[in-house]
Amino acid sequence: MGIWKISNNAPRKIENTKFNQEQLLEGNLEDWITVDPSILGEPLLIVGRQVMFPDIRDKLDLLAIDPQGNSVIIEIKRGRLKDPVDMQALRYASYISKWEFENFENAFMNHLGVRDSSSFNFNAKYEEFCADVGIEEAPDINTDQRIIIVGNSVREKLGSVALWLFEHSIDIKVIEMQAYKDGNDILIEPDVVVPVKVSKFAKIGTIKKEGSPWVKDGKNWHLEKKCSQKTKEMLLKFIEVILDTFEVDIKWNQKFYVAFRVGNYNWCTVGTAVSYLGLRFFVKSNAFTGEELASKLNIAKFDEEESLSEKLALPSSVYVKRENDEKDKIYIRIKEDFNINSQEFLEFLKEAYSAFPKLG
Repeated sequence: MGIWKISNNAPRKIENTKFNQEQLLEGNLEDWITVDPSILGEPLLIVGRQVMFPDIRDKLDLLAIDPQGNSVIIEIKRGRLKDPVDMQALRYASYISKWEFENFENAFMNHLGVRDSSSFNFNAKYEEFCADVGIEEAPDINTDQRIIIVGNSVREKLGSVALWLFEHSIDIKVIEMQAYKDGNDILIEPDVVVPVKVSKFAKIGTIKKEGSPWVKDGKNWHLEKKCSQKTKEMLLKFIEVILDTFEVDIKWNQKFYVAFRVGNYNWCTVGTAVSYLGLRFFVKSNAFTGEELASKLNIAKFDEEESLSEKLALPSSVYVKRENDEKDKIYIRIKEDFNINSQEFLEFLKEAYSAFPKLG
């Protein structure tokens, strides 16, 4: 229906135009998306532009990470979207699926023009991005890949392929970018065409769904979907130790962690993952030090400044972070080498419980 401008209480239709008529190039779209990725309708952290794959002499337009840790391949075309854009994007997604944390770190440094890695903390940037959109614990990077294709208009063949991919669980989004001209100003209107938008009236009168799987059955979500068989056994063993020793309530209904609550407050949370469990305890400030706990529990101590890949490469490890003048947060990442039933760990749990700021 177009865009209308109201001036002096009179409507005036804005002239529709084409990117090529305004001598706009793919690079212009890249510029705009890089400056504000929310043009694409979601929060994204751009970590690379014109990312080169040297072995095959190929490069993708933009590489991003979303708040769920997925890598996002963004392909941009000024004109009509046609073949083989879909195959090109799938090819890039297959390349990126093999990337490790360091590859994203290097791409981001290149994107920002950073040459000295000692003064750059990619993990901190990523965690800050997640925190800005309300995610307290940043998920692992590149657990899955997504595709966003942006262009002026979509041909039927590409639209059909993209929709088929989406219906078969490939996370792909196609955005038509319409252009309008108002004097010397160019206006753009992003419109998601795949997946097809659903009418806001479509759910009226329907029975309300029970919600996300971690809300519907959080126990099954964490034990069967988030954990491996090994971390599942570790979590069940940890729960057994806790319930045998303390009066706490277990809450399973969070996506990233299981909470152990005293009253209305989280005393401990356990982040679930395939290769480790991430324990976090909330304690009074200065109750523990990282060195003390590393020695007591016979585990490694990690530095907050280390990259995520360096932390994950460690065996079971610990870090104590100052939250404020009254509270510290203890991070313990436990792996197969950790003895949950050890006397030292039980003593620590009792001390951590006693040091809970909200106790009593």
